This record gives sequence, C-alpha cells and structure tokens, in this order.
Amino acid sequence: MKNLLLPLAVLMAASVSPVTMAEEPATNPTHVVELFTSQGCSSCPSANRFVTKLSDDPSTLVLSYGVTYWDYLGWVDTFGDPEFTQRQRDYRDAFGAANIYTPQIVLGGSAHSPRYSKKDVVDMGLPETGVGLSLTRSGDVLTVSADAAQNLIIDIVSFTPGIQTVDVKSGENGGRKLKLTNVVTDVRTVEWDGKTGTIVMPQVEGTQYAALVHDQQSAKILDAAVIN
Repeated sequence: MKNLLLPLAVLMAASVSPVTMAEEPATNPTHVVELFTSQGCSSCPSANRFVTKLSDDPSTLVLSYGVTYWDYLGWVDTFGDPEFTQRQRDYRDAFGAANIYTPQIVLGGSAHSPRYSKKDVVDMGLPETGVGLSLTRSGDVLTVSADAAQNLIIDIVSFTPGIQTVDVKSGENGGRKLKLTNVVTDVRTVEWDGKTGTIVMPQVEGTQYAALVHDQQSAKILDAAVIN
C-alpha cells in the first residue's frame, strides 16, 4: 500500500530521470586473464604487451595487478598494492605452487605461467555453463546474484580501462616507458549469502568493475561480469 501512496513529486522525478533510477546491466566475458606484474621487473614488459593485445578482444577480460616485492630494486611500482601481492599468494596456495613470481599470467583462475600463446588463452575459457552470474548497479550499490549451491568467493575488482603509460626513472626498467592495460586499483570481496550479495562502490569516473566468481577450494573462476 505504501508504494501506491507515493507522493506525486516522487513519481514525477522518476519519470523525468529514468536513467538514474534504473539498474545498469553488465557484460559477461568468456575469458579472464590476470597478469601479476611489476614496473621494477625487467622481464615484465613483454607480458604487459602480450595482455594488451589480448584486451583488443571484447570477450577477454584482462586485469593487470601491480605487486610490491620488487620495489626494493630501486623503483616503487606506482600501481603496486600489498593487497595485490596477497592475491597472488592466495593463487599460489590454491595452485600448490612453491612461490610467486613476475610476470605471472593466470588464466581463468585455473593455470599460471610466465608466458602463454594466444591459442593457450583461447583454449582456457571460463566454464560455458557458468553460475548464472548477474551484476547490476543502482547508484553506488553493486548487486551480485548467481544460481549456485556450492561455496563461492565473489571478488569485485576495480580497474582503469585502457592503456596507461609509466615513465620509469630508476631500477631494472630505468629509462623505459612501460604500457600497462586495465590496471587494477582495488579488490573487495562480497559478503555472499548463497544467492545474492551487495557492496557499496562509489561511482568513480574512468573506473570499471568486474565481478569474479571463484570456487572456494580451487580458486577457479566459474563466471565473470563487467560493469561501468
């Protein structure tokens, strides 16, 4: 009954500004490529270039994380964050790997290597069935829903789409201009009740958000979605 008795002014506002009231839809990539890289690592520029080429395909989500453990070599990574280093350690533990390294390319949360071919990436798509992932935005609130009974971890990754150029002044890449694609700026985990979850992510100009649905045990990405 309360909904039927809304003041006329509210109804008029909704009719005048439908875009602000509507939920914004997301797109679902079929491939997710995560690159753990460092501006202080002389082996990383080739991997940066590789994932940049992959990002030309709209069905492939590329995410570049700046790690921090090479900062001592003389250049502090301008995009680095200890949380991204921890994300890489979490993958290490899920994979049963001995250590972390750069560059490290992770395909669909399922496999990792310092280098891959384009064919390798094509062959490592996300599961076709997915989990019925839906990601919508209403104002500053992102809402995630999925049709899945298994235990999931859902991460919201904030990133700056496109290429950014960094003029490295010192360290192993001193004097080089590095180009990095879809640089990650934040990662947060959604509180998930088994059906839906919400998280407040203030709208930041020039930022996009990706929902990555991980299997809790293996860290494999079961589904993904991207929204502005």
